[in-house]
Amino acid sequence: MDYYRGSVSQMNTTIPTALGIDIGGTNTKLGLIHPDGSIENGGRIPTDAHGADPAPFFERLFAATDALVESAGSSLVGIGVSAHGEVDRERRRPIIAGNTPALRNVDLRSPIEARYKLPVVLNNDLVAHAMGEYCFGSGSGIQRFMCLAIGTGLGAAVVVDGKPLIIDGGNSGNTGLIILDPNGRRDTNGIRGSAEGLCGVPGIERLARERYGRHVPAHEVIAAARSGEDAVATAIMAQVGTWLGQTLASLSVIFYPHRIALTGGTASAGSVLLDACRTQFDTLVGDFFRDLALNTGGNFQDVEIVLGEGGADTGILGAAVEIFQHHGLLLPGAPG
Repeated sequence: MDYYRGSVSQMNTTIPTALGIDIGGTNTKLGLIHPDGSIENGGRIPTDAHGADPAPFFERLFAATDALVESAGSSLVGIGVSAHGEVDRERRRPIIAGNTPALRNVDLRSPIEARYKLPVVLNNDLVAHAMGEYCFGSGSGIQRFMCLAIGTGLGAAVVVDGKPLIIDGGNSGNTGLIILDPNGRRDTNGIRGSAEGLCGVPGIERLARERYGRHVPAHEVIAAARSGEDAVATAIMAQVGTWLGQTLASLSVIFYPHRIALTGGTASAGSVLLDACRTQFDTLVGDFFRDLALNTGGNFQDVEIVLGEGGADTGILGAAVEIFQHHGLLLPGAPG
């Protein structure tokens, strides 16, 4: 396993610990997490679950986790798993997993429970990401929090009073498929003009082809926009930010968040994305929310849009949250 923080020999076994596992389409991240959000040991393995056989993935996963579990010893109170794709109602298996077909309809919890004899919880990746950001990032102390993750795809999860709002599939609804342009191109789901189709990596790269006249990877466009040195990249990410503002305006009149965090790789574009998003949101629904905040005796609040603070480890942090909640351990994001 490629360790990116600490080593197993450095583990402090006197502090209650949860093992967080974040199964992504490309990599699976692992870490030993403390209730304050610190990670003493962490690493990643390639997910590589593109075939039909899940056994090779479990072999890599167990090889990576065995040493971490051993190093934690008696301080390990449970294992939290964040799964790519929507999960079943029993929260045992991914039921929609486009980038990890070998794990579709595979019971992820039972093999882990059997091997380590510890409580195991499974959450959809968007929910885990939102809980990580809520407890250890920009959601701290917020009663109604929305986390919008923007990367290859797009999706939002909502946290209310410290608990994720679950509609179905283990998440807050397939929010990335909200339609922004009914005359737009079909996305990979066959839906015209969806937020995911316009704002995800394929949408950014389509805009780049149109404006540069050649293929430019989305991460290069995002980096160039962040630096402010490329007017074309800046214009592309401003357009994406405008679409995100429309997306959040539509979602907010359903979920009524008090704060929204933009997270994921695309959010690293920074202020150009955030400013365009805020401007479009304010144009579409700003007056509505300000009026609610002024005239409802505190029952509703204005909406704040920020960049996420959780960083690359948010998924494994969020995977561990429910384990700590079950043990009554203090979490920094809980409203006081």
